[in-house]
Amino acid sequence: MRKPLDLAIADQLEALAIAVAMALVLKFFLVEAYEIPSGSMQPTILGDPQTGIHDRVLADKLTTMLRAPRRWEVMIFRFPSDERALYVKRLVGLAGETLEILGGDLWVDGKIARKPDPVLDSVLKDVFRRRDGGLDLVSAFDAGPGVTLAGPRADFAPGATGELVLRSSVRDDFLHGYDPAWGMTAHDGDPNSYAVADLEVSCDVVIPYQAAMTISIESDEGVAEFEAGRLSDALQDAALWARASYSRQGDTRPSDAVVRTDTRKGPVVSQGEPFRLVARHVDHELVLCIDGDEVLRVPDDTSGPRGDRPRIAKVRFAMEGGGSVSDVRLRRDIFYTQPRTGPARWEIPDGHYMALGDNTQGSLDGRGWALKTLVFRRGAVRAADGSSVANWTGFDFPGPQSDANPRRLPGGLLKFADVHGDTVLYRETDVVSEARQQVPFIPEEHILGKAVAVFWPVFKPFRWKLIR
Repeated sequence: MRKPLDLAIADQLEALAIAVAMALVLKFFLVEAYEIPSGSMQPTILGDPQTGIHDRVLADKLTTMLRAPRRWEVMIFRFPSDERALYVKRLVGLAGETLEILGGDLWVDGKIARKPDPVLDSVLKDVFRRRDGGLDLVSAFDAGPGVTLAGPRADFAPGATGELVLRSSVRDDFLHGYDPAWGMTAHDGDPNSYAVADLEVSCDVVIPYQAAMTISIESDEGVAEFEAGRLSDALQDAALWARASYSRQGDTRPSDAVVRTDTRKGPVVSQGEPFRLVARHVDHELVLCIDGDEVLRVPDDTSGPRGDRPRIAKVRFAMEGGGSVSDVRLRRDIFYTQPRTGPARWEIPDGHYMALGDNTQGSLDGRGWALKTLVFRRGAVRAADGSSVANWTGFDFPGPQSDANPRRLPGGLLKFADVHGDTVLYRETDVVSEARQQVPFIPEEHILGKAVAVFWPVFKPFRWKLIR
């Protein structure tokens, strides 16, 4: 039997009401979508007006309701100095901690802040990447005696005495980590350039029995060495061995080595078959993986911070007994630049966090947040309701003209918005004095959710991914 028309309409309205209610519950309590307008988290999350690439991300609100945010999580929050704005940054400092930027790294309470492996894999930036994704050894490396280069491959003769040496130090180039096909352009906010010796080197290696190879990562402070070779030639298939060490610059005795591992046994690899070797010296930790399996991990907790003006970040390959290296990939860590004004040390109060952008050269984050207070001449400035304004406080944002606060208008006027979005118009001659106060922290109640995934765009470019 068919329902009367009025009952059918009522059923549809009821279903619609339930759907709307569920959508509201999802939006306010579980998950919400955001569009990324700016590039402060690039290349992890893209927001580039020039190319028109703006990632859409999903924020998980439930997690932050059930537990406190954790270090390295990417959070969406309401900016405390401008309640109209939503920001997305990576939390790096927690309540009660002392956070410092030293030598491009983050230090918490006097110890290096190491990134978990999933976070590292997300933030490490490709260096010398071509449009096909490969690295041309001929253009990036110098080859010594007995080493032959052909595009992405280097062959070492059995009696080779030469090395494969990176021609120039790795520096914090703004465009590292971007796919060249995206058409990104550099807009570096820091005029300085720094060598970045926190590096990960990966490559396909073929070595015969009783042969070995060494990857060295050199910095101003010292040299990290990773070695791998075959145990014996008694069997057709033999296990690999691996070692890693780090020595300070100028050390001459083995006892001076900062860290050194014992020999570790690796997987079995057939004669003539390549294996994938990943050597990483990042955040004062040495990690070596073979064919995706971690062979060794050695923390260096005795060395202090790197220098604030590093010059050397070189990579060397050497072979003993011949072999080949191909499909080399070189990635660097974020080099956190220091604030332009003020110390690079923050004591985070209870109930607050500190956040930085992955795009450290082009991110307006906790290093530079500040409030500006202007004091006006008596009676010179009036609010919209006609009342006299003695002073005005707003977020000091020296960004592009369209976003700047204060912002210049025709006729010599300036427009200044406060934390609520209310504005005042004045002339520079109206200002008696001004003061600037650093406001680097995020109150806990301003955090809205954890960014968990990029779900758009999926075509040109394909950007769907989890956010780590």
